[in-house]
Amino acid sequence: MSVAAAAGLADGTGADTALLIGVLAVAITATGLGYAAAREVRWALRTDEFRVTRTDLGNAAAVAVAAPVTYALSVRVGVGPVVASALVGLCAYLLTETYGAPAYCGSFVGMATPAAAADLGSVAAAGGVAAAVFVAAKRAFNGFGGKLGTTAFVGCLTVAALGGLAPGTGSVPEPTLAGGLVVAATVAALATFAVSVRLDHGPVVGSAVVGLVAGTVCPPLFAAGDAVAAVAFCASFAGMATPERIPGPGAMLLAGGLTGVAFVGAAPYVVGFGGKLGTIAFAACLVTAGLLSLGRVVAPVAGDVVTG
Repeated sequence: MSVAAAAGLADGTGADTALLIGVLAVAITATGLGYAAAREVRWALRTDEFRVTRTDLGNAAAVAVAAPVTYALSVRVGVGPVVASALVGLCAYLLTETYGAPAYCGSFVGMATPAAAADLGSVAAAGGVAAAVFVAAKRAFNGFGGKLGTTAFVGCLTVAALGGLAPGTGSVPEPTLAGGLVVAATVAALATFAVSVRLDHGPVVGSAVVGLVAGTVCPPLFAAGDAVAAVAFCASFAGMATPERIPGPGAMLLAGGLTGVAFVGAAPYVVGFGGKLGTIAFAACLVTAGLLSLGRVVAPVAGDVVTG
């Protein structure tokens, strides 16, 4: 066999190996995601009869109001989407803890940018849709980081389907930057979890504090500071998960890393949509929870095989 042929065979083997690893990674991720989602939907369908309460109406109002307020701060005042959302969420929580979470949800709608042809009207409309979704989904997926952002994303997608928003486009970061973004995501998720759970300040405060720090410090400090701030804020939503869903720093390390990888992979798509970052974090938390659940199911079987 010639040297050229051997090199070609080696290249082919390497490509096949990389493809196999990629397929396995996707299969494992999809299995974890599907398992967690199926369990949660099955539980939600077993709940008591759904009713809209006075608190639900207040929650819906908080979502709807926070969306245009955040957009105005972000675009009209010019503080940017990360700082605007973090400020609205933190201030809402400090003013009224009851409506802090729904207001934070609305703030994610308000993170929509002109890159997606967003204006006050389209953001207000998306906020209205997200308000309805927030109430409708009040019994599903509670405790998963990113649920609020996913709710906001549904609002933006609905308005986009009616022609009110148009997704912008981006590009995948180069490898060195991509690696740095994954690291930043991991650190941000752990930091949020620490503030939320270890220091007992709650998920809204934990995420908002991380967002404010990232949004003010990272842009002037790093060449790609806006991207670092965005991925840190994105991962802070994963860090909002409760210990019942993501049990401890080790699991949160995985959720944060998955969030960073998904952020990098999703960079070219639906740019400028509010709730995109939360949806990424939500998927990462579902995958993490699903893999942990599958591990608990599989581990006893494996133990029986070894000891039996």
